[in-house]
Amino acid sequence: MTSLKITVLLATYNGEAYIKEQLDSILNQSFEDYKVVIRDDCSSDKTFEILEEYKNAHKEKIEIFRNTSQLGVVSNFEKLIQDSHSNYLALCDQDDIWDKDKLLKNIAALEKLEDQDKPFLIHSDLEMIDSKNETINNSFFNMRHYKFPRSRSIDIMLGRCGVMGNTIFFNQVLKEKILPFPKNLVMHDYWIALINEFFGQRITLNEALVKYRIHHSNVSNSFEKVLKNKFIKPKNRAVSLPYHGIEREKVLKEFLSRFSLKEEDKVIVNHFINYLVFNKSSKIYLISLVFRYNFFRQSIVYRLKLVGGILWKKQL
Repeated sequence: MTSLKITVLLATYNGEAYIKEQLDSILNQSFEDYKVVIRDDCSSDKTFEILEEYKNAHKEKIEIFRNTSQLGVVSNFEKLIQDSHSNYLALCDQDDIWDKDKLLKNIAALEKLEDQDKPFLIHSDLEMIDSKNETINNSFFNMRHYKFPRSRSIDIMLGRCGVMGNTIFFNQVLKEKILPFPKNLVMHDYWIALINEFFGQRITLNEALVKYRIHHSNVSNSFEKVLKNKFIKPKNRAVSLPYHGIEREKVLKEFLSRFSLKEEDKVIVNHFINYLVFNKSSKIYLISLVFRYNFFRQSIVYRLKLVGGILWKKQL
């Protein structure tokens, strides 16, 4: 086990309210052979002072860095990943709480991989908690109706994805494929999960190994967005369809230009791009994509709502 060389990568920004609980949960892991690298993105509160306290108390375990200018969450994680040379990397958010066996169970999952020399990604379910550590939902997967087939499922990763960055554990081989991040990337976990699904191996642990804190100042998922989960607003006819308005089509076009894909895979990617840019004259074509691929939820009710959204939406 001593040769595993695991690094936990933690990006921070104005996280003084919860950072101590997260650091304590990392430092109390049942598996002990790892280090923690933290990069603060110019916090204006006491976050960096707290990090220095923990660094001084755990010199052998923690390294901290501070950006000279604010990068934003995606670029901050990109810098952390870029500078890490450990065999395995575990991504971590500042306001969550890790299960004490998270790393141990990630490592145990390695034994299930067919080829550890290929890119791989291991991720897990999450328990949702509020600002007072009270449980909102025992399973993020169940609440969002996420089901991950064991087999390769690129349509799922192109659309709803569902792989949460604060649970991701991956290897250096995948790191080399994901860098650099595209300029228009909204969240890093989407890009990492997408590339792994095309070229690597995925293991989904249907167990909550992270207490995922949902509060009003979340960077990736606000309290209202996660709980209400409303994407389509037909009342105003200014319909907001899933994944529209976040420049994902630009990310996918760069993906196509950067990587060589099988023709059948390229077709699926282009179908999803066509949905994103709404560039087909026939809405019947777009509606057919809703039922042909699992870009969205499998629920027939949800898919029918999408059909309504496509019919309401004006051509761009």
